[in-house]
Amino acid sequence: MSLEIFLLLTTSYQLQTSHNTLTKERDQLQTSYNNQTEERDQLLAIINKYRTCPQDWKKSGCSCYYISPDKKTWDESRKDCQARGATLVIINSREEQALIKAFNKKAWFGLTDIEVEGTWRWVDGTPLTTSYWKKGEPNDMQGEDCALVEDTLKDSVVAWNDMPCNHTNSWICERQVC
Repeated sequence: MSLEIFLLLTTSYQLQTSHNTLTKERDQLQTSYNNQTEERDQLLAIINKYRTCPQDWKKSGCSCYYISPDKKTWDESRKDCQARGATLVIINSREEQALIKAFNKKAWFGLTDIEVEGTWRWVDGTPLTTSYWKKGEPNDMQGEDCALVEDTLKDSVVAWNDMPCNHTNSWICERQVC
């Protein structure tokens, strides 16, 4: 009978040890799950923050646009956009050009030929393929290497002019949100 008791006690001890180990593992998994859930919620909050436009920005489609009330050089404007988590606007379509022009603001956007005269590139490095230059532009009249949208010719999307990059103008930033 004592052997049976010994075996029962040994089995009971082993079961209790297994139970304690499993309980500890379960608690560790629960803690890990809680931490991952909290991290997921924080990441979702960040994502949702960027799906909506910040105050004073205008939303259109998958983009938010910031139209500066201030004036800076083209390079200062580009840096300001970068500090806002955006870029100087890259105009990808006739609709976007019409939208930018509808802001009725003389403003820098993300196009320059500062690296190679006459070779216009967007701030992301892609070459210009479709343009909306005003008649006679770009003309590099005074060493003009940066692009500006103007609010002239109200019934036309044609509104680009090249200007010296060190002139000060308003600017338009763009941030993708989807």
